[in-house]
Amino acid sequence: MAFQFRLQKLLDYREDEKNTAAEELGRRQRELLEIKKELERLQQDEQRMMELSRGQQEQEQKLNLFALRAVESYRVFLQERFRCKQQELFRSEDQVEQQRREVVENWKRCQVLEKLKEKDLSGYNREELKREQLLNDEISLYSYIKRPKGGD
Repeated sequence: MAFQFRLQKLLDYREDEKNTAAEELGRRQRELLEIKKELERLQQDEQRMMELSRGQQEQEQKLNLFALRAVESYRVFLQERFRCKQQELFRSEDQVEQQRREVVENWKRCQVLEKLKEKDLSGYNREELKREQLLNDEISLYSYIKRPKGGD
């Protein structure tokens, strides 16, 4: 009779939960990375706008009012977008940390079941050794009883 862990379905379910949580963690980490890249890009855009504005002022070129308003409007847009992305970044970091805790918790639950499985397997192996020893003892006893008695 082969070893059958009585909680195998639960262990499989917990393993699936653990794998799903790990995949979700990876997805959230990728989202976080994308947000960081977007923030960096927005900072670079704003920096370029500031340099463009300063460069034109240093060259003493006269900007018309429309161009000045467009530059300032775009800069304000970039700042607002940057602020929104920062809030998104904070939420995403919280989600990643929460998902990381969930992965660790799922891992711990799986470890508990794995330990139970190992303990059950150890008990099963001990029982099998006892049965084998009993069978060997019976065979030895039978051989001893059936041995011819006159030859000694």
